Amino acid sequence: MIPRAPSLFHIEDGVAAAKPMPDGVSGELVGLRLIIQPSTPRQRPPMAVLRRSAVRPSPSPAMTSASGCLQLRDEGFMGLGFLKCCYCCHKKLDADMDVFVYKGEQAFCSAECRSQEMAREERREIEMLVRRRREAFHSRRAAPPPKIGGGSTDRQARLQIAAW
Repeated sequence: MIPRAPSLFHIEDGVAAAKPMPDGVSGELVGLRLIIQPSTPRQRPPMAVLRRSAVRPSPSPAMTSASGCLQLRDEGFMGLGFLKCCYCCHKKLDADMDVFVYKGEQAFCSAECRSQEMAREERREIEMLVRRRREAFHSRRAAPPPKIGGGSTDRQARLQIAAW
């Protein structure tokens, strides 16, 4: 039989008796156990929620638009500027609000705004795919048919096809 290496998450029985415990603390030691639970197929991944209180605002120059949302003057610098207002409804995001983030640089005030943007993006992708397929179909139909037998006329091509 192959000897097993001691587990990091298992506490030996003799360790608890060797150390004296302060008053009010039981002598029973509790170790860590790994609990593995398979996720169900219906279970959705957790939404990305960013707590604004943990983020310091950047000291870059800003200007206020008509919606009350702060916008950065320097377009090249993204920084934390996307956390100023909701990407969907342009509502100003306060420091005490939960911010829902999608694709890393799109902040939303609620899960509803986030799901609306996701649905909008999905519709755009489907429309783009349909447009590409239509263009490919029309370009194939608009192209002249390939000539049979080099530079022959249509009558000669029909005769060649009929002879087969």
